[in-house]
Amino acid sequence: MRVFALAWLLGACSPLAALAPIAEQWRAVAVEAVPVEFGAEQAGALRFRGGLELRSTDPAFGGLSGMEVLEDGRLIAVSDNGAWFDAQLVLDDTGALVGLNGMRTALMRDGSGAAFGSKEEGDSEALAQLQDGRFAVAFEQRQAIFLYDMNRDGPFGAATPGPPLAGVRALPSNVGLEAMTTLADGDLLVGAEGGGAGDTPLWRSSPQTGEEIASQVRYRPALGFSLTSLDRLPNSDLVALERFFAPVVGPRARITRFREDALAGGIIEAEELARLAPPMALDNFEAIAATLMPDGSTRLYILSDDNFSSRQRTLLMAFDLVVGPE
Repeated sequence: MRVFALAWLLGACSPLAALAPIAEQWRAVAVEAVPVEFGAEQAGALRFRGGLELRSTDPAFGGLSGMEVLEDGRLIAVSDNGAWFDAQLVLDDTGALVGLNGMRTALMRDGSGAAFGSKEEGDSEALAQLQDGRFAVAFEQRQAIFLYDMNRDGPFGAATPGPPLAGVRALPSNVGLEAMTTLADGDLLVGAEGGGAGDTPLWRSSPQTGEEIASQVRYRPALGFSLTSLDRLPNSDLVALERFFAPVVGPRARITRFREDALAGGIIEAEELARLAPPMALDNFEAIAATLMPDGSTRLYILSDDNFSSRQRTLLMAFDLVVGPE
């Protein structure tokens, strides 16, 4: 499903105010991967297969909002501060997630090849690998998609414009483009967060088009939830991650599935695979990635954005899709 590449990937950053002196470098980031119990063996149709809390004193680390997992077990992520992150997932003999090695980071670039100068410019929220190996990144406050040829340029290549989407200028800056994946035919599917206020638009477009594309269909999250991530399952169905937060209630998450033919038009009311709530381990889950395991099972990873806050955690959780709830 994923294009294998990036054996060399990624590099360095520190807080945006101090990025300029190291803009042409990359470096490792020391991350401690602490095992986390989920609080249940299974949630709905998802069986828990390991969890980690990722901790680091490096000020560059955090804000992870979009993620892909490649065929070789590499995790590629983007952050709210306009940075790339790259690491290797560690699985035990049973396939359970038990660790993370070799975390690295590098600055993301704008169309001129320069590092983004502020969080507002570099607020990257969604990541999808195209069929030709390039990566598409959705930027929430810019309400735009940029394309990066990591195989050719590494993490230092200039961005090229992705498909323009009609109506995105009307989206609120903090509930804009948040979810994205590549469909079986190579098209991009892009979704707006929606802010928990009802249906939210999806756009389907060729990555190569320069023609502005209108939203053709809407996705309906659960009441109070917002769409935060999309990915394609090995059988070409789509999986979505939804987030809920209220100050008194705290965070919740919902994972759903729908068929690609649902994109023909109308409103998508997806099948709920799992709903995550206390006493399960929870945080601000914003990224989901699906991959096919060697035994033929479907693995889902979800990742939380700590917003660079000491009150939140970066959680990476693994689940296998089963036939149905036990």
